This record gives sequence, structure tokens and C-alpha cells, in this order.
Amino acid sequence: MCIMMNLIGIISWFSCVLIWRAEAYTDSRPLLPPFPNGVCSGSVVTLPQDELYSTKSSPFNLFSSIENIMLPPRDVKVWMPAEYHKPEFRTHRFPVLYCHDGQNAMEDADSWTGSSWRLVGALTRLYERDLLRIEAPPIVVLVPCGDSFQRRHSEYGDLPHPVSQAHGDFMATKLHPYIMNRFRVKEGPEHCAALGSSLGGQASLQLLLRYPKIFGAAACLSPCFQAGTIAAVVSKSISPSEREDLRSKTIYIDNGGDVDDTRVPVIDVMDHFTMNDRWWNPGYWWLDTTLQPMIDAVRFALDQAGVQYRYEKFPGGRHNERGWAQRIHRPLLHLYGKENENESVNMFD
Repeated sequence: MCIMMNLIGIISWFSCVLIWRAEAYTDSRPLLPPFPNGVCSGSVVTLPQDELYSTKSSPFNLFSSIENIMLPPRDVKVWMPAEYHKPEFRTHRFPVLYCHDGQNAMEDADSWTGSSWRLVGALTRLYERDLLRIEAPPIVVLVPCGDSFQRRHSEYGDLPHPVSQAHGDFMATKLHPYIMNRFRVKEGPEHCAALGSSLGGQASLQLLLRYPKIFGAAACLSPCFQAGTIAAVVSKSISPSEREDLRSKTIYIDNGGDVDDTRVPVIDVMDHFTMNDRWWNPGYWWLDTTLQPMIDAVRFALDQAGVQYRYEKFPGGRHNERGWAQRIHRPLLHLYGKENENESVNMFD
């Protein structure tokens, strides 16, 4: 009996030590980027192409053939946080975040540069540290771009571009209703956001401008705003009714580039240590600096309309996935963080 009691005592002591060590590990995990890579205890499903696209083109169906030319079918993935499948959340509905260039958002190995934004890792870490105002992380819809730079530039192109309009229509009239029907997603624009980088940032703002009853927030990292998009912001800022609608939206804009004596390095060796064979990553060191006038134009229009938004400048920031991974928590805090956003941001400085 004494031996048994001793064994029970030893087991209890080890259990306490393991629990203490687990709690200590959880609390001591770094809050600074880069954040964890991969699904981070969540799960991913790939949506069937034939349920989203007209995959059976034929010469007798002109509409589907044109549709496939405009937007070729591709794999859209959906990340669900671990909470989605937990019993205590079985009746819970989740916000939804649509990510342009979704192939670059979560997995380093899937990214065209071998480095991802690690968006899911950032969301998970922010949620663990109780820095989000929402009950659980949002569902993230990873929408990949076209399979070439030329197609991507069309899909995420200027507002009047027909392929850009086709992309926006697909997001708003096909993909979003599908997500609403298949997943437990909250209704209303206040629960629907879009995020993207470079031209993907422009595409995200366009969704908010074109479909204000669906999209309530846009996060634009190093956005490449073009003339038609800038004109649309100016137009909405002039119209009294549209100006009020724009004031109700959540907008985040940031960029890097040259600032005073801080210059973007032409070469960053770490760009080329990647998780796949795509080791060549030019870094586009000139782009954020070059794009500054267009960003300033959008900001001027928003300021004139009295629209509240968050703008952040990252001196020396590069225009690539590694650069955006270093600050991906900033737009997420603006979209989902608690009211004391500045205090949360300061935790990373």
C-alpha cells in the first residue's frame, strides 16, 4: 500500500511539473514575427472546382467558355481554426477573411518565393494571447491568383479592367455565397474582410468599393493602387451617401520603402533561404518607394472624405512575402484587435 501511495505521489508530482512546463512554454513562446508556419492546429479543405467554376467548357456553351478564359479554375482553400470543430463552438458562427494571393498566405512551401506571410500563425498567436476582440479566429479563404504574372496583373488590375471586374464578381457573387452556405459564417459586411499585398491590396480595396453590402473591411499591404481605383475612391468621397458608407468601413494601408536615410537594401541574402526550390527572390526593393505617390493619393481622398483608416509606414521594408511576414500582425490587429490597438502593437516593438 505504501509503495502504491508513493507511486501515486510521484505520478502526481510529474503531472504537476508537466502542466507547469506546458503553461510556461505557452506563455514564453515569442510574440515577435516571424510567426509559426503552416495550419497551426487548424484544418484546411480544398473547395471542389466544379462547384465554383464552369469546368466543363464546350463550343456550345459560349458563356462558360468565356468565363474560363477570364478566370481559369483553380484550387481555393479554406482554413478553419481549431475552435471551428470544438464542441463548445458547434453553434458559433465565424467571421470570414478573404486572402488574395492565397498561395502565399500560410505555407512557406506553397509560396512562389519560398516564404509566406504566415498569416495563420499570426492569427493563432494573437488569439492565444487574448489580443483579439472576437471570440475565435476567423475562417480564412485562400484565393490563389492566376498561374502567370500577366494573368495576375489582369485579375488584380485597375477597376475598369474587364478581367478585374470578373474577379470581383466571382468573389462577391459566387465564392462568398458558397462560403456562406457551406461554412458557419456570420452574416453582414462587418464580419467580412479582404486582405492582399501589392496588386492584391488593390483588389481587396476594390471589393470594398464595389460591394459595400458584402465587404466591410480591407487590408492593403504595400498596395499598388492604379488610376481607376484612385478615381473610385475620389468619386465615393464626393457623393454624400457613398461617403457616409465609406466612413463605416475598416481600412488598413501600409508600405515600406525608402524613408530619409533608411534605404531598402538592393539585396537581402535571407530572401534566398527558402522552404522550396524557389530560391530566387528579387525582393523588388524599388517598388514600395515607387508606389508611394499612389498610396498618398488614396490617403488624400480618404482624408478629404473624413474616412477613418490606419496607415503605417515601415522604413526600409521590402516588397515581398518575407517583408510582409514581418508585419502581418499589424493589419490583423486593425481588423480584429481590441480597442487598445496601439497598446497591442507596442507589444511587438
